[in-house]
Amino acid sequence: MTKFDTLFSPVEVRGHCYRNRLIAAPTLFAHAVLFIPEIAENVYRMVEKRAKGGFAAVSTGEIPVNDEEGTTMFMERPIDFQNYGGSDFGKFKEYADRIKKHGAISYLEFSHEGAHAVTKPPYAPWGPDTYIREDGVQVQGMTRQMMDKVCNDFNVVARFAKSCGFDGVLFHGGHGFIAQQFISPWMNHRTDEFGGSMENRARFPLMLIEAIREGIGEDMILEFRFSAEDGVPGGMTINDTVEFCKLIDGKVDIIHVSNGLKWRGNGTQTFSDFFDIHGVNVEHAAKVKAAVSKSKVAVIGGINSPEMAENIVASGKADFVIMGRQGFADPEFPNKARTGRADYIRRCVRCFQCYPGIDYAEHPTDKPIWERLTPEQLKRDVTPAAMGKCAINPDTGFGFYPDRMPLPASNRKVLIIGGGAGGLQAAITAVARGHNVTLIEKTERLGGTINFTDKDDDKIDLRNFKNLLIREANESGAKILLNTEASKTLIETEKPDVIIAAVGAHPFVPKIPGIESAIAAVDVYNNVEKIGRNVVLLGGGLVGAEVGLYLAAMGRTVTVVEMQDMMAYETLGYYRNALLNEMEKRSIRQFLGTKVIEVTKTGVKAVKAGEEIFIFADTCLFSFGMESSAEVLKEIQKIAGSVPVRPVGDCEKSGKLGDAVRSGHIAALNII
Repeated sequence: MTKFDTLFSPVEVRGHCYRNRLIAAPTLFAHAVLFIPEIAENVYRMVEKRAKGGFAAVSTGEIPVNDEEGTTMFMERPIDFQNYGGSDFGKFKEYADRIKKHGAISYLEFSHEGAHAVTKPPYAPWGPDTYIREDGVQVQGMTRQMMDKVCNDFNVVARFAKSCGFDGVLFHGGHGFIAQQFISPWMNHRTDEFGGSMENRARFPLMLIEAIREGIGEDMILEFRFSAEDGVPGGMTINDTVEFCKLIDGKVDIIHVSNGLKWRGNGTQTFSDFFDIHGVNVEHAAKVKAAVSKSKVAVIGGINSPEMAENIVASGKADFVIMGRQGFADPEFPNKARTGRADYIRRCVRCFQCYPGIDYAEHPTDKPIWERLTPEQLKRDVTPAAMGKCAINPDTGFGFYPDRMPLPASNRKVLIIGGGAGGLQAAITAVARGHNVTLIEKTERLGGTINFTDKDDDKIDLRNFKNLLIREANESGAKILLNTEASKTLIETEKPDVIIAAVGAHPFVPKIPGIESAIAAVDVYNNVEKIGRNVVLLGGGLVGAEVGLYLAAMGRTVTVVEMQDMMAYETLGYYRNALLNEMEKRSIRQFLGTKVIEVTKTGVKAVKAGEEIFIFADTCLFSFGMESSAEVLKEIQKIAGSVPVRPVGDCEKSGKLGDAVRSGHIAALNII
């Protein structure tokens, strides 16, 4: 049994006992329960599951302290913070009640986005300086009267949190919000008593902290989230942050070390991506920890293993470890680690499906999301209701309530054809529902398409998930047959009540002269020794981009030819940002708006801007998307006779890993 003694040692703060050193970070706006009623219950369950899963403290998502100059997205009206018996009060009290009933400490998070607030007329955003924002919005530099008004707003919300029954509050001053704007020399150019020296720049943030403390009193916890650095040239550095933290030492109970700027996303490691190291902020937190003596220090940033969390706390680099997206991937993280089941934690793969984020202006020639995605894609991937869906935890997703699905009337015999992610999850779920399951896989190993992760070190977390999925399926009690193809004889022998077809997809091969001499990009991982030094990759979608990155890491010179005018056209948000930034780091050359007309033995002929060009290559690869295995599915339906066949994953519609895992899960839930 693995022990994490330091991680699970209790600690007391202002009379409240943290049962361990794990805190569940805020995810999704807390005001979603007011303005998106169809997902309100999901949002409550989101925090409740984390409390039940063993986290010591759980925070709601942020709410703005007003609906005027400090508002944010998805605010339809002001929140009534001064009525302690109204509907708004009851809905926020529900958060506190659900968290506390499972023994966790409850926080209400609030914020003011300052100069970057999403205001609506007649209001304009306020910040340290008067200037015109990049998007053309006028920002007003704050007067002392404005500062006093904002301090009062923080005090009012702090009193509201206390009345709701929260144990503490989380003041979000980082990610480029108002406190960070005053501390940052990049954002604060004032010459009065609120600018210049650190003592002056810290004056207004300290006023906000004092207003909050006056509102919550001495018996509630005040956790303060702040970025270690701005992450931009000329911005606030960790040295600035350390000096600021010395000034707030003891005035806040916990200093929560994050990073960067919200509007730059993973570009400033506000959200770490799968190319970043795990624990991106740990060394920053260690510097803060060494500089303060009264406040506790907590750290967030890509921490998805109890081993790392234990090391962080045991080494004295931080007192607490905070987890955000990991709470979607596996809210049972603390309980599993504490009870010796660390190997069964579904560890976040940092794919951004739960929180896609936005494309930032790093690539100014790109078309905005709403111009390149269909209305269906926008609704599925971008709206608040689309958030919270985890690629590796199929029980997540707003608007989805698996416990409300009817229980099976009896145990069914289920035959699953295909041992990829969709088939494996279907087997795990079907057995858990009480069914008798047989899974067949035509090859000698389980895992399907995601076995490529065994070769790609960028995808270590996804590899770990794949291995866990295989282990869970093998240990579930399902009968698993390898090197076994579907046949009429097998179906007659097994006599299933239901067949789940999870036979995947195959690469689409376009009708381009000479394409037969090119290699499908998805086949590269098992044939890397056949790949020459200079590679031309036809197709710059998601798969093409990732294979290109893999080959560049293997020392190949990679050129991508893409017919669209931007790479990874079908992706969005922070994941796409990560791909494009890494392609630049690995010097992958791109020909955008370029159509391939012929593949030859020495390269490819293409047309760009009406002019024919030739790109030399030792090896040509192609990646034009995947096609569902419609013919294979038809054959299964034919030999199945009267037995119902339910397609899942890519054999129904080509998609991402999360689509396969979720569709396998839902197919199994629907067997009643």
